[in-house]
Amino acid sequence: MSDNWYQIENADEIPSPALLVYPERIRENIRNMVELTGDSARLRPHVKTHKMAEVIKLQVAAGIVKFKCATIAELEMCASAGGKDLLLAYQPVGPNVGRMVELCRKFPDVKFAAAVDRESVVRTLSEAFSEAGVTLGLMIDLDVGMHRTGIEPGPNAFELYRLISVMPGVEARGLHAYDGHNHTPDLEQRTKEFNEYMVPVRKLRD
Repeated sequence: MSDNWYQIENADEIPSPALLVYPERIRENIRNMVELTGDSARLRPHVKTHKMAEVIKLQVAAGIVKFKCATIAELEMCASAGGKDLLLAYQPVGPNVGRMVELCRKFPDVKFAAAVDRESVVRTLSEAFSEAGVTLGLMIDLDVGMHRTGIEPGPNAFELYRLISVMPGVEARGLHAYDGHNHTPDLEQRTKEFNEYMVPVRKLRD
């Protein structure tokens, strides 16, 4: 790719301030993502960094169909842009329960899921989705050290997962763990710390 990829030929025609998107640069980044992981199926990019349907479409064109979202509006954007396996990173509560139900009805061919960390939320979602005749996937949100959301990996998390597996209207889809507190710049050390965080997660999985 050219070193001056950022230069604009028609700068005088663009109002300022403006958001500039370079599609070929994004395509190159997406190609690098797929190459690094070896398989587009291993990727679930978080859309909160760009919130743009156009970027979703470029990723879908590259074979990426799983996405992670921070809001229900982002979920709807992803579904409209071709995403097929969509995860809400937070558990839906209050009015968002009904919004999730309607979203599942609107896009019946899309697999929707949410991260959860407490029994009361699971029971509320089970009741709402079973009454609506649709199913929501649920992943156990595990706290591996960030202490922002999630449940500690262990017996309580196991029991919550077992509850999901027998409740109507919801479906157990696995575990969700995010080590966002790990800012170690050295890759070797960071990998070592990550593996330490994941020890209880792997024990729970196994």
